[in-house]
Amino acid sequence: MNAFKITALIIFILLSACNGSVQRNEQPVITVSILPQKYLVERIAGSNFRINVLVPPGSSAETYEPTPLQMQDISNSVIYFRIGYMEFENTLIRNIQTQNKDLNFVNTSDGNDLIAAEIVEHGDHVHMYGVDPHIWLSIPEVKIQLKNITGAIIGIDPENADLYTNNYNIFIEELNELHDSLDERFSSGKNKSFLIFHPALGYFARDYGLSQISIEMDGKSPTAANMKQVIDLARKNDINDVFIQMEFERESAQAVAHELGGKVIEIDPMSENWLENFKEMADVIYQTLNK
Repeated sequence: MNAFKITALIIFILLSACNGSVQRNEQPVITVSILPQKYLVERIAGSNFRINVLVPPGSSAETYEPTPLQMQDISNSVIYFRIGYMEFENTLIRNIQTQNKDLNFVNTSDGNDLIAAEIVEHGDHVHMYGVDPHIWLSIPEVKIQLKNITGAIIGIDPENADLYTNNYNIFIEELNELHDSLDERFSSGKNKSFLIFHPALGYFARDYGLSQISIEMDGKSPTAANMKQVIDLARKNDINDVFIQMEFERESAQAVAHELGGKVIEIDPMSENWLENFKEMADVIYQTLNK
């Protein structure tokens, strides 16, 4: 290839890269807190928006701090879909509102049947403390989130309302079928209790009549006394194996599993492919309970 052709090829590649960058930057941005939300938003919005995800794979949403570049992406977003009860979201919103007061923050947990450690009623309003934030791990709760997501997206892009509504209806029908099949499956299972390091499956357990036993205590690694209590409870419920999320340390989980003569089973509630992961996670839980 002569020098002229090589130069022309380089210019073409550079121009193509620039054009791709321009298209990416011109596409409206929606920010979400975690990867599963990206899947949910894309099922409704298709490719009409670029989705900015704050918590990267392998990181804990409980302790994550956004980077300066992510903060800039948030400021340029048309919507920020928050989970609702993650501590870092509260801090983030306070910081962002000082820079971009017009940003549309949408709490996707509005209308969810939340699990809380304490609920206090004050006249016409309610205070909830110790809320379980893992609402994306429940099909009934996800359906409510999808309604909130769809309404917000239609609000900023009404011209494509039919597309978003159709996507919503298709997805809801798919979720209804999955939920019914899982409900039937777990109702016939012999064991109902499972052991997990971090209590992420409270809503899942509630949906299918299960009991979640957590090794972690109030977000902290268990003491020796706590470990003994968990092991005794697990033996009482004929539990051997321990579920753990990939972003958490394994030492305590391995110690408990060893004591029970079982193994540590990894699950990934933060997976980007929410639907396939939910199916796989449900299957692993069922197989473990009924082995």
